[in-house]
Amino acid sequence: MTDFLKYWKKFTYFGVYSDMSYIEMKRIMMINLIATFCLAPTVFFSIVNLLDHRYLLSTINISNTICSIIVIILQYYRKHNSAKAMLLISNFFFFFLGALIYKNGGEYFLLCIMIASMLLYNDRRLHLIFCIAVASSIAILNLITIDIPAEQLVPKSRAIFNITNALIFIVIIVNFFLQIIYNNTEMIEKQRQRLQELNVDKEKIFSIVAHDIKSPFANLESLIMMLREETINNSTSIKYIDQIYQQIVLQNQSLDDFLKWGSSNLNGIKVYSTKVLIKPLLNDIVTSFLVKMHTKKLKINIMIPENQYIFADRDHTIIIFRNLISNAIKFSYASGTINIYSTVDEKYIRIHIQDEGIGINSIKSKLLFSVSQQKSVGTEDEPGAGLGLVLCKDLIERNKGIVEIESVLEKGSIFTVGLPKFITILQSS
Repeated sequence: MTDFLKYWKKFTYFGVYSDMSYIEMKRIMMINLIATFCLAPTVFFSIVNLLDHRYLLSTINISNTICSIIVIILQYYRKHNSAKAMLLISNFFFFFLGALIYKNGGEYFLLCIMIASMLLYNDRRLHLIFCIAVASSIAILNLITIDIPAEQLVPKSRAIFNITNALIFIVIIVNFFLQIIYNNTEMIEKQRQRLQELNVDKEKIFSIVAHDIKSPFANLESLIMMLREETINNSTSIKYIDQIYQQIVLQNQSLDDFLKWGSSNLNGIKVYSTKVLIKPLLNDIVTSFLVKMHTKKLKINIMIPENQYIFADRDHTIIIFRNLISNAIKFSYASGTINIYSTVDEKYIRIHIQDEGIGINSIKSKLLFSVSQQKSVGTEDEPGAGLGLVLCKDLIERNKGIVEIESVLEKGSIFTVGLPKFITILQSS
């Protein structure tokens, strides 16, 4: 049965190619099915009519069989327009001839041909032509009577059989295309949802890029302001110039990384999880904030074991912790301390970022990761976009992680990010 279905599927896809539209592909399948279903009855009745000495009707049946085979061959060689025309015109002619001479109920198949023409062609002029042809043929069948010997007439049961098959065919063909319409509508809706998701992801990508690139520019601005206001000896000025140079190098590197990441995700944010060593990654991020730390006289302690690995997207991890450390610096009071440490449970390595800053009240902390906040300013009026934490939560969840916050107003906050342990991933796979 499985082999039969496999070959049947191959047969119905005769003439289908990859660049074809969905509706055209279904039309080709429909032609294949109609031509195939015509073969068995026409062969059978050509034999029956031959045995009953209805030689003309047998010739009509066998001619219809030959035309169906030609249609399948044309489909195989992708002569789709010729196949459509052959299918409709040959069936129209033979069914009309059979109904005219033998009154075998073939006029009902003419209605099938009219419906099939409307489904197979988009051109309304062709619809009108087939409609006129069918209406004229039915009128002729009712107005003209051809006298033939009684023994040549087909039994009434044959006419009933043909009428029943014609009605069944109409139901099948209409439902076939109704299913196509439903499937097409479903595909369009899925594509619409996918486009909507892509647009949201692109907005997030550009927000992340804008949010994370803006911060180093603020560092440069601070350094240049200090250099401009510097009134002491040349050695101090050289120190500031060296810091500006280092900051520009870091900024160029960050810009290059973000542009690569952004362009690679324009078709939607993708997660490429890999083994990530946490401590060196955090050290690099903290280095990029040295100017801010110096300005506010902050100290950052990274108390992470050397051998702790997470299983996450490295680019996402950098974005997450860059935002969280930037926030910790922004909302810390001058001369404070920021501690970064980790705890481990069965599933996650939890990285905690603890500051001694202004803190957040309990009502606001519950909403912090769920909606974009109003633009906020740090302890020394540092600007914020209000987007970072929402984007961080999105990236954390895409990496199958969790995020939590504990905060006390005027005492500080602890942001906790839990990401899967590398060893846990290996065991589960």
